[in-house]
Amino acid sequence: MSVSRRPARVFAMQVLYVMEINGGTPGEALAPVLASQDVSKEMQAYGMKLVDLVLENRKEYEVTLQALSTGWDLDRMAVLDRLVIWLGFAELLHVADVPARVVLQEAVQIASKYSTEQSTIFVNGILDRFARDQKMLGDTDND
Repeated sequence: MSVSRRPARVFAMQVLYVMEINGGTPGEALAPVLASQDVSKEMQAYGMKLVDLVLENRKEYEVTLQALSTGWDLDRMAVLDRLVIWLGFAELLHVADVPARVVLQEAVQIASKYSTEQSTIFVNGILDRFARDQKMLGDTDND
């Protein structure tokens, strides 16, 4: 039985959110996030791996998200939606042991819980299109 990495994904989203809102470094964002929840060392490590991937690839993720979200300016998107999508890009592109469908499902679940009512449709649409364009879903039909 595999252990769900959702706590790590939520942890990563929260660290990135604190950085987005307050500025600063991951280390500075870590303290308030850890103070608000109990996250195992294993989940912290995986979460910080995702944070590092997003920070290292942010410009690329911004360009990709902008290209996939025709007619939407990044600044108009809900911050949490943007962060959840960037975390999805990080896992899809850089974490080989997580199937693409799991990444999409997890992102949608997190968006559903933490963002707006429309977020699930938006997050799913962007990540699904990205995964299909990258031929990550194993579908033969690429419409």
